[in-house]
Amino acid sequence: MAFLEQGSDRCVMCGLCLPHCPTYRLTGDESESPRGRIALMGALAKDQLIPTPRLLGHLDRCLTCRACEAVCPSLVPYGRLIDTARAQVRGERSRWQRLKKHFLHQWIIPRPMILRGLGRVVRLAQLTGVVGLARRSGLLGALGGGPLESLMPRLPPQRSWRSFYPAENEERGRVALFTGCVANVVEQPLLRATVQLLNRLGYGVHIPKGQVCCGALAKHDGEPEQAWALALQNVRSFEDAEVEAVLCTASGCTASLVDYPQWAQEEGAEIAATRTFARKIREVNEFLLDTAWPREATLKPLEKRVAVQEPCSLRYVLRQHEAVYALLRRIPKADILPLPYNEQCCGAAGSYMLTQPTLAQSLRARKVEALGKVQPDILVTSNIGCSLHLAAGIREAGLPIEVLHPVQLLARQLNL
Repeated sequence: MAFLEQGSDRCVMCGLCLPHCPTYRLTGDESESPRGRIALMGALAKDQLIPTPRLLGHLDRCLTCRACEAVCPSLVPYGRLIDTARAQVRGERSRWQRLKKHFLHQWIIPRPMILRGLGRVVRLAQLTGVVGLARRSGLLGALGGGPLESLMPRLPPQRSWRSFYPAENEERGRVALFTGCVANVVEQPLLRATVQLLNRLGYGVHIPKGQVCCGALAKHDGEPEQAWALALQNVRSFEDAEVEAVLCTASGCTASLVDYPQWAQEEGAEIAATRTFARKIREVNEFLLDTAWPREATLKPLEKRVAVQEPCSLRYVLRQHEAVYALLRRIPKADILPLPYNEQCCGAAGSYMLTQPTLAQSLRARKVEALGKVQPDILVTSNIGCSLHLAAGIREAGLPIEVLHPVQLLARQLNL
């Protein structure tokens, strides 16, 4: 509780964060603002309030987008505060909530084989029409699977990875690729395009076995011990790979991976390996921008309008969103423009789009409306949650917009 009390006391209650908070802008409720939540967390730490369901709801409805941190004059570590508060009150959750979290964070997310198996089952259900039948019959809604099914794209075949993919022609270096958990099921085409692009640019790519979820879902869900266990497994999985960088295609995962030394400190575990690992983490767009491309790696012209969505993790945590624009502007004739309201979260926020679907869809609606006005041919985003959430809204609105990761667009323009 000491960190909660000290961290919340740093807030001077100036209110500069309020207009930047998505939930406050939606509700106008002070308890749904960073300032209001900090007051609640401080009162909890000082035993001035008890964790009622209503209070827990205010904490749960925070997206942890961290837009507030970017404007805070007192440098309040809001992201750490909300994660710590959720961990402190987890014992106050209902038995059903605790059971669901235990099942998700202990049995599903940390086990790649189970995730891939579920992916194969879902793909089979999609191909055979079972999913569509369950949707039309109302069974999915009755079982509570409506939000999840609406987000699920057509899954690709689940293929295994080799441990190493050699560079084309002369090797100029070696990197490792972090494949993640859900991304390794849903976004295998992106991951494979990333490997192919890196190979074309002269990089050999290691894909270490044993890597698991980055831990972000558990961390933001108030399960820091499970997040730390995943972090340790990832550090050990990559420690034998002699590479100059560990690349990640999801900005949300990147933001967590670079934070491993902080997680170690919170767990009271000073492990030098976490610092070594974190120093190698690179967001893939930023790495590609800093890399000198071979003369023969020329991009074909693209006479299309490309809107760029900036994930909060890329904009507010990593602060590398400009790299995407600089990279995509290398494509001749492409019209690259920012998606309106990029300063506001799209509502995906990890598992938020599943646990808080009403608020998540309200936030998404503004983005989809903007897409309807801008009318791009392609929407690019650098985070898996944003991609799934926005693509579902685009399908629902019937807009003819393709959703891609920047790497996929670059690979396409290189004829990969």
